[in-house]
Amino acid sequence: MYTNRIFSIPTTLGFSLIQIIGFALYSALTVSLYKHMGWDWMQIPWLPVSLIGTAVAFYVGFKNNSAYDRTWEARKVWGAIVNNSRSWAMMAKGFVSDEFVPGAVSSEEIHNIQRELVYRHLAWVYALRRQLWASKPWEHNHKINRKFRDMYAAGFANESLESELKKFLSEEEIKHTLARKNPATHLILRQSERLRVLKRNGLMDDFRHIEMEKMLVDLYNQQGACERIKNFPLPRQYATTSSLFVFIFIFFLPFGLMKEFDALGPGMIWLTVPFTTVIGWVYWLMEIVGDYAENPFEGLAFDIPMTALSRTIEIDLREMLGETHLPAPIEPIKDVLL
Repeated sequence: MYTNRIFSIPTTLGFSLIQIIGFALYSALTVSLYKHMGWDWMQIPWLPVSLIGTAVAFYVGFKNNSAYDRTWEARKVWGAIVNNSRSWAMMAKGFVSDEFVPGAVSSEEIHNIQRELVYRHLAWVYALRRQLWASKPWEHNHKINRKFRDMYAAGFANESLESELKKFLSEEEIKHTLARKNPATHLILRQSERLRVLKRNGLMDDFRHIEMEKMLVDLYNQQGACERIKNFPLPRQYATTSSLFVFIFIFFLPFGLMKEFDALGPGMIWLTVPFTTVIGWVYWLMEIVGDYAENPFEGLAFDIPMTALSRTIEIDLREMLGETHLPAPIEPIKDVLL
């Protein structure tokens, strides 16, 4: 997630300067061929070019709306995970008690069980975050993307999953969890198994057991929603044709502008270069903004800040357990929060 209020000019130029130079050189070459080689056939009426531009704008708008919906849905799902995490800790604190136990159970033992349930949930949160960062073929994997992904990983995910789980689980459970293909799914299953044991031992009644099981089902639903967004991309026919249409429009753009500017007088035809550059940049920027919004879990600057949200959950839940030695909130790195 980009945290600054606006994109600075250097930031904007950082990922669009090559395209700006390319558009300028292409339009200058087009004008030069027309002007100095006498290639009059390069002039085309502006009307068909404007019709293409209008159609492309509508198409790119449709794609960008769909891409934004994916990002916003991902953020809503993680908002629900935050809320349900707090509810889970509240239930663990309030529902697990010695109220229904025939014999005496120490308060320390009750607290350890509550802590176990909360810590296993924190392990699920971090495991889910790790699984959602796994790279997919349709995500951005160019050299420049890998460079930034590695840079952000060094700042936000400099521990292995096993190291993160060691903070919350026993060695035996870590080994058992990492042996599964979907560790997050298995951790919720372990929670359910633990609740069944607690009910059998009289540490919660049927009603409380059912309510906590419902919460686990909700967490499964939220995990499934994240996996759906991660594993099913924006249909590639929309993403690919959108890029193709933008470049077709930019290709024909100087041919249509030349005739209009040439009619204004001697030398005015060279206005084709700056106007092609600006218009082409606007269309390309619209396309690239939607392109990066398609995949909200790929470890780049415009992701959902899962690491920061996971740390927020950890701080809140451990504080609910009465702990005082808490980790610090995650801070942005170069205006990016992951």
